[in-house]
Amino acid sequence: NFTDIAATPEVQARDWMATANDYKTRCYTIIISFTPTETSMLRSMPDNGRDKIRTIIRDFLDELSERGNDLTECPYIVARHDNTDNEHYHIVIRTTDINGKRFSDKFINKNANRAAACIALKYGLEAPPKAAEREKAHQEAEGQRRKEKAKRHHKPSASQSEIDEKMRRKRAVEEAAKRKSMLKYVIEKAAKDNGSTDAFIAALAAEGITLTRDEKKGICAVMTDSGGKSRKYSLAKDLGIDMALIPNLSIQDKPVVKTQKSSPLKSIHQPRLNVDGCGSSRNAEHEINDGRNSDNSDEEWKRRNGHKM
Repeated sequence: NFTDIAATPEVQARDWMATANDYKTRCYTIIISFTPTETSMLRSMPDNGRDKIRTIIRDFLDELSERGNDLTECPYIVARHDNTDNEHYHIVIRTTDINGKRFSDKFINKNANRAAACIALKYGLEAPPKAAEREKAHQEAEGQRRKEKAKRHHKPSASQSEIDEKMRRKRAVEEAAKRKSMLKYVIEKAAKDNGSTDAFIAALAAEGITLTRDEKKGICAVMTDSGGKSRKYSLAKDLGIDMALIPNLSIQDKPVVKTQKSSPLKSIHQPRLNVDGCGSSRNAEHEINDGRNSDNSDEEWKRRNGHKM
């Protein structure tokens, strides 16, 4: 890996020495050895089982990288010894990667042994009993941790009540949008078709709509929906009505013309027009102070409590 295979061993060694940092441990050597039975099986394959061995060693190095000793950026050489009874290979890993950084060799001895046991179990090869036992325990623990993590992150499907509530909210939003659209159409049509204030108010009353003034929202339309619930919408903010179309509504206490219910927008009980926010009867302050309001808090308190000024 990252080494010119065509170069002689001397050239490869000089290249490594020139590009390696002067660490205490400049390289690691890992030996992969097969048993006599496995050696006979491999050597009976074409080319002495080189392709099979390449796959096994590549998987071993990938497993070692997965366990924290990442070799993807690190030069290494795999050398085969063919003058021994058992097929075995030397893997030499340089501790300086191609970027000049230190190779992470933390727990490399333990990780290499367990990675070898993992690959041996994967391909049905022989592994040291203790290493195989520890690797099986490790795999069981990892599987249990994955199950627990999946369980923690598992989101159960919504219950039927939650689904019903979600659909109810969706229908409520759709009905509100439809109601606002219908209100806007009716009010704008009444304003265009009726030039005078009285005719405009009468047209709205025929549709079950009354007008009132809110301190924050301004002129609002009040109606009763099909469920008997009173709804109030600002003409400008909630309904988006062009206020230039609306006639002058400065008058007070205009009665609503009662007609038969012929529109889904009509209310059951028709309230009276209250453009200025005042009720149909005068309050005590108006009676005591001849209809004039007062900004003096002391005077207002006295008036509310029956003190004559």
